[in-house]
Amino acid sequence: MKRIMVIGTVLITAIFLVQLTQIKPLQNQYVKAKADLRQAEQKQSQSQQIVSEPTTQQASINDSQTRVKNFISLVMNNKADTYAEDLKQLTTTKVINELSNTFAPSVTFSTVAHYDVPLVAVSQQWDSQGQFLVIAKSDVQSVAWQVTYDMTSQKVTDVTRLALKGAFDNEK
Repeated sequence: MKRIMVIGTVLITAIFLVQLTQIKPLQNQYVKAKADLRQAEQKQSQSQQIVSEPTTQQASINDSQTRVKNFISLVMNNKADTYAEDLKQLTTTKVINELSNTFAPSVTFSTVAHYDVPLVAVSQQWDSQGQFLVIAKSDVQSVAWQVTYDMTSQKVTDVTRLALKGAFDNEK
């Protein structure tokens, strides 16, 4: 009888020790699952807000289009050496440097013609980022830009000049 009690006690102790070693990994799994749940609830909340408030979303896109139009208008109608001052509220330093070093020297803006921005179209929109296709037009030439705009910080985060074949006619 004593042997059975000793074997039972050893067996129960071994099971108890195995369970104790499993507590830490289970706690880590619980914390990770809780964080995943919180993140999923937050994304669902954002999705419901976008779906339930399309007028708010549309107002945000319209505001972004206006800001992007003003940005491109400033880029096209000002000299490259004034970009740092003129664009600092509208974009990041990276974009200002990119425009100053890459785009501006290749085309003489502002000295030849005044550019209008007749078209700002939404190319893609996700979370707080919007990607816009912008056409700037003068009497001499048309220039196409792809602009990425962060709606949260309300700044242009990326600018790419696109090849535009032929003339852009906004009358068509």
